[in-house]
Amino acid sequence: MQPTDKWNYYLDDDDITCMDFFDSKEAALKAGMEEAKRERADTITVGRVEEFVPDVSIYTSYLVVDLQNQAYDDAGEYAETWLDDVTDKDFDDLGNILDAAFTHWLDRHPEYKPDFYTLTDMETFNKGGNPIE
Repeated sequence: MQPTDKWNYYLDDDDITCMDFFDSKEAALKAGMEEAKRERADTITVGRVEEFVPDVSIYTSYLVVDLQNQAYDDAGEYAETWLDDVTDKDFDDLGNILDAAFTHWLDRHPEYKPDFYTLTDMETFNKGGNPIE
């Protein structure tokens, strides 16, 4: 998860946030208070939005091992040590390239982009906007 500079809220213990993002905690609280009046909710929980950011680089080692197995299956002992000496720097470079490729793919297919997030730095207020300890 990656912190953002956006805020959101949910009412009572619903844990379902509204669909809008807000530029400040105060703006999220204000919108939450307005909705709380309409929905007859008692509390508003406001928090900072953390977005899910896929980390494809964690699969780099699986990719290398699978490629080594594929090479061994195709070429036998001649391919036995292929990619065994990849340096950490080059391994990280491959991970960064895989991340960039996946991000590029998501940009081309936005219907697959994550549309979920979590809230952190949460604080709960009563419907009048006063903090609840």
